[in-house]
Amino acid sequence: MPSPTDARSSSREPTGTPSARSTPRSSSRNVLPSTRPGDSGRTNREAGGPPVSELGRLALLLGFICSVFAVGSIAWGLRTGYSGPLRSGRRAVWTVCGLALLAVILLERALLARDMSYRYVAEHTSKDLPLHYAFTSLWAGQEGSLLLWLLILSAYGSAFLFAYRKRLDPFYDAVAMVIAAVMIFFTGLLTFVSSPFRILATPPPDGMGLNPLLQDPGMMIHPPVLYTGYVGFVVPFAFAMAVLLLNRSGTRWIEEVRRWTLFCWGFLGVGILLGARWAYIELGWGGYWGWDPVENASLMPWLVGTGFLHSVMIEQRRGMLKTWNIALIALTFELSIFGTFLTRSGVLTSVHSFAESDIGPWFLSFILISGTAATALILYRKALLESENRMEAMISREGSFLFNNVLFVALTFATFLGTTFPVVSEAVTGTKISVSAPFFNRVNVPIALALLLLTGAGPVLSWKRATASVLKRNFILPMFMGTVAAVVALPFGADGVYTLVCIFGAAFVVTTIVMEFARGIQARRSGETAALPAQVVHLVKKNKRRYGGYIVHTGIVVLFVGVLGSSVFQKEAHAPLKTGDALRIGPYTLTLRGVTERQKQNATLTTAILGVERGSKFVGTEHASKALYSKSQQPMTEVALHSTPAEDLYMILGGVNEDGSASIQAYINPLVSLVWGGGLIMVLGTLIALSDRMRIRREERAGL
Repeated sequence: MPSPTDARSSSREPTGTPSARSTPRSSSRNVLPSTRPGDSGRTNREAGGPPVSELGRLALLLGFICSVFAVGSIAWGLRTGYSGPLRSGRRAVWTVCGLALLAVILLERALLARDMSYRYVAEHTSKDLPLHYAFTSLWAGQEGSLLLWLLILSAYGSAFLFAYRKRLDPFYDAVAMVIAAVMIFFTGLLTFVSSPFRILATPPPDGMGLNPLLQDPGMMIHPPVLYTGYVGFVVPFAFAMAVLLLNRSGTRWIEEVRRWTLFCWGFLGVGILLGARWAYIELGWGGYWGWDPVENASLMPWLVGTGFLHSVMIEQRRGMLKTWNIALIALTFELSIFGTFLTRSGVLTSVHSFAESDIGPWFLSFILISGTAATALILYRKALLESENRMEAMISREGSFLFNNVLFVALTFATFLGTTFPVVSEAVTGTKISVSAPFFNRVNVPIALALLLLTGAGPVLSWKRATASVLKRNFILPMFMGTVAAVVALPFGADGVYTLVCIFGAAFVVTTIVMEFARGIQARRSGETAALPAQVVHLVKKNKRRYGGYIVHTGIVVLFVGVLGSSVFQKEAHAPLKTGDALRIGPYTLTLRGVTERQKQNATLTTAILGVERGSKFVGTEHASKALYSKSQQPMTEVALHSTPAEDLYMILGGVNEDGSASIQAYINPLVSLVWGGGLIMVLGTLIALSDRMRIRREERAGL
């Protein structure tokens, strides 16, 4: 099954069209001459800068000192058993959060006031920039996004301490100590290497303006949501390291870390989906995923985190895969830092990356140090991580989960290999060879389809060993329904192995999920007199974790079908049109009614007015535009969308030609609404699974 970008990437710009997964890079023109990228030195003006900027620097410096103090104080308390140092360390973590919040408020104040004496403000805002985009420019550049990262990180540390404020077990102090150790890195980076409070020697009369790609409503929500997912993986990592540091046995921590992982996994998934939607409506190339290096960097921790959420059930149920689970947690955290490294190092060509700076080696060093420390602890505590049971048969639920994990890791490795191949090739041959979408499609699509099939098989297999009678009872109907769906799809143009396997797998998984719900309702039917929908609701409430997971699986199936429809069955047409000319694509006819030009707040907007007919029925007037931003002189596409549940008609104005004609490009993307709908279903299932406290209460009675 080809990707939505397969065979379409040629329509993108030669240097690669920006794809909105994280904050795009700042071009080198934005680096004002009075400073250099990555330069931590201070100019003459900086030495006597405004008191507010000095307060911001002081807040970051105090945050660094408090982070160091938190680690040292908690470590001393754990070693001596004294409660005083532990309490002091917790207060220090809270203090870092307050100081980070103060620094954010001070920088936002400068951004909203357009105080051009700040280098960061001058590079990312302008006087004609709308107020809401001035606010979001906090995370438009390197220093500001790092400050947002620190705020979210310290907020996670504070939320963790608040959630366990009544627990006197030093285990939780050890978790806080690991979080504080990560805060040392980020506060140090912002204090000594990449401060957002640098002052220019000669402030310009106006700023460079915000990157046009970021002047979109998606900018207001996508980066913070994505960062919340990225940064959140520090908590599971801290749990795992605390278990190893204190030589703690038991499974209580596993349940708690599962919930934290599920929380940040959900946010990261939503962030990826929002980025795909942002790319779809903002970039004007007809797709939503282009296998860009930084896109891949956000996907990899999500994939490994998904594997952990499955394998952790084996440890809880059978006491197996302990080492594997710790390794997955550590890998997820390291991959989240790796994504930041890619964005800021400049080692890979990506439209998301910031200008090359000195900050990349700092991130690489942190990855190496934290990864080495985690590996050393795992090896040191190998006796603690020995499995309590052995796998009795591969055809079992734990066998399917293990195979599921192998595929998730293989998918992550293939993505990692393709992402970093340009660096490896340059190091070996001296030539940087980029890997494009076809490579990822050839390698990753078969793995993804195998995972889809396992999504249906795993839940209906028995623990320990699946007997022949169980296999017959649980698999005949799903396989029959999958076969019927594939056969029915043939006359509608479904051909190719991947397409048919995807259709078969979707029907297979949905059937197994319906069977699981039916069995649950049947088991409760003796005491139930309510209507079927009410019985389903009661069933979900009874075991939110289990049935919330099934709802997530349903969302994945819907998403797969959406990707299949919008890629395999996509149609494309383009032509230069003069007023009154028409372009036909599928059942639609697009008639150019005219081209207008107007000035908006900080850009000139050229708009093609298109009358849209489906068959002989007029369905509406659409406006496809091209905006030329005054500060950057960079054109940006504003897509016209006519959306229905079945398909999107996607219209782009390529430009106005010398003869007065407008270059119009149109796509029909069938079932693309299922991509966004599947994501919403996944969010619903995640929220239901997160609300399940039954298992936690049971574990609390059993003890850690």
